Amino acid sequence: MSYRVGIPRGLAYYYIFPFMQGFLRTLGAEVVVSPPADALTVAAMNCCPTDEPCVSVKLYFAHTKRLVDAGVDYLFIPVLSSIEKDNYCCPKLIGAAAMIRNGLGLNEEQVLAPEWNEREKPGVWRRNLLAIASRLGAGPELGEAAIQAGWAEQVASEKLALKGLTLPEVFHQLYGVEKPRRQLFDPAAQYNGEQVIAVLGHPYVVYDMVGHHVVDRLREYGRVITAEMVPAEDCRQEVATLYEGTRMWAYEARILGAGFSLLRKGVINKLVLVEAFECGPASVIEPFLEEEAAKLGIPFLLLTVDEHTGEAGLVTRLEAFIDTSTNLKNNPSKEKDSFSIPAARKEKIKIGAPGMGLLDIALETVLNECKVEMIPTPSVTKRTVELGKEVAPEFICYPLVTTLGQIREVLEQGANTIVMVGGKGRCRFGWYAQLQELLLKRLGFDFHFVIIDSPLPLRECWPSFWQALRKATNNAPLWRIARGMYLGYHKMAALDQAEKLVRRKRAYESKRGEADKLWRDFVDRIKKAASVRETARIFNAFQEELAAIPEMAIRPLRVKIIGEIYTVLESFVNQEIERFLASRQELRVEVVRELSATQWFDLHVLRRRREVNRYEAVIAAAAPYLNVCVGGHGQESVGEAVLAVREGYDGVIHLLPFTCMPEIVAQNILVPLSEKLDLPFLSLVINEKTDTVGWETRLEAFLEVLAERREPSAGKS
Repeated sequence: MSYRVGIPRGLAYYYIFPFMQGFLRTLGAEVVVSPPADALTVAAMNCCPTDEPCVSVKLYFAHTKRLVDAGVDYLFIPVLSSIEKDNYCCPKLIGAAAMIRNGLGLNEEQVLAPEWNEREKPGVWRRNLLAIASRLGAGPELGEAAIQAGWAEQVASEKLALKGLTLPEVFHQLYGVEKPRRQLFDPAAQYNGEQVIAVLGHPYVVYDMVGHHVVDRLREYGRVITAEMVPAEDCRQEVATLYEGTRMWAYEARILGAGFSLLRKGVINKLVLVEAFECGPASVIEPFLEEEAAKLGIPFLLLTVDEHTGEAGLVTRLEAFIDTSTNLKNNPSKEKDSFSIPAARKEKIKIGAPGMGLLDIALETVLNECKVEMIPTPSVTKRTVELGKEVAPEFICYPLVTTLGQIREVLEQGANTIVMVGGKGRCRFGWYAQLQELLLKRLGFDFHFVIIDSPLPLRECWPSFWQALRKATNNAPLWRIARGMYLGYHKMAALDQAEKLVRRKRAYESKRGEADKLWRDFVDRIKKAASVRETARIFNAFQEELAAIPEMAIRPLRVKIIGEIYTVLESFVNQEIERFLASRQELRVEVVRELSATQWFDLHVLRRRREVNRYEAVIAAAAPYLNVCVGGHGQESVGEAVLAVREGYDGVIHLLPFTCMPEIVAQNILVPLSEKLDLPFLSLVINEKTDTVGWETRLEAFLEVLAERREPSAGKS
């Protein structure tokens, strides 16, 4: 039996369509590609459950919907977690299948979603593809032949691209699926053979309707080179000149490496980067490309597009850019990224660090024990945000903006070394330090950066972890570092446990505000504690004082907060949401959250059994809806929401920063899922422009809904 298998014309289509085509056709399937984007596609974009994803995801929903409406038997949507052993792919490529399945209400059987995960599960892609072959009625031998046919097609397409063909031209030449353009855009254009323009960006943006034929337009003025025309090995070599560059998302590394190669070899005299509004990875590679182009005197143009981008304005910008003169420098940059710190320091080391909740108290404890001066981490304020926003890329996530602002503040106060946690993964967090260093040194700040990553697995990560730790502690002896970390951990744990008790007490205390008074005093005392014993004594005394506060005999509303960890923990960023919920005049609300610095440390570093068991339960709960990790706490957000229903919570509030990729994936699953589970759910997207009045109005309305679902007297004070 022959099956009709649909392939949406977006996202992975532009990267591995030849493989998908060869694989499926060898299995005897009829491959149906959604038609090029048109007015019907735009109209279908409203099937995307939320408005937060970049236009590429919205278009992917629309392309998929058209295939579903056309009656295909299956959809082929690969889960591209990791296609190389050293890095991951963008969360939207990882979560596309889950978003589509949940967002369009499809059965699991309708979506063929083989996962590639070379970093964590090498070779799993082959087993997954053979399983799909079996579902399509093929045996192992034919399945293997189909895989080989797919790779042969992929290799052939990449060779064609290296001859100077764009991906649509390659696909048209091989399969006839892309109709070549013959339109003349600018009759007055004068072609200049010496003008060579690089057009970089995700092909699912550059070549879809939102790209407004930017490549074809620029070809009327000169030669155009795109990322697929640059050998993959050249891209790898160039991106490796960045600190941990080989760990950048695979396709973004290809774009960035191509840009570096073309710039440093003097091949081009103009560079255009096309990015989608809200594109997370593009906001990371943008500053690196802009910096390199500036070093070499190459004009750089950033085109940010979405479904609302007007063609006229884009054309005007392109025409003005074509007239920009080039100022080539004689010495192309071949220097490696300077993201390092000298082994020997002449000046007295003064550490500064951005914060997250009260985590800076633990860090200061470690440094004090090591006799290293730490500039106190300032609380996030409006000025902090303004300092960060002044230099941050436009569509970078809010946590980078605030931490960037905090670093500026501690540098102004005399810090000469910045300590930042890192770890290259699926989300942008691991690139914060390098971007912050690049952006701040543009402003003239002179400082060193120390990035501290997880020591696990020990064989692979311990040497770099230990080296960073020694630099941050000014080569303090191991016993001092260990003692400081031991005390710092116990302070962190005491603070997190005490805050958990306070959240509960706020819901029951007879007189509002008593728990918060004790809490403020407790934090001050913990900061000054000089030993683990003293920390324990202070905590025990706090417990007794808190227990002594009279309580009301009520059953408060129980609301769970989930989402991106920084947004959940940083009170200025989330606009004191926990205090706001617990201070309503007519309602009593118990706020519960599982995320904390201690919880993260216990799970990922100490691997404590209690936290591991809970994590496994959360992931198991998420699995029917999102069965792969998309980075950050995206998968955990889905799992915690599912468990919230089983555990009797009245509602769930989901917090995420504007443009946060993992949580946007989760949000697009949670919105339809909450209706399916009959779970009151509120997703709040936060950035520096979030309006407090509108925010509080939404929260008030949400609480009223929860109260109405209970008996009329529920939660009344």
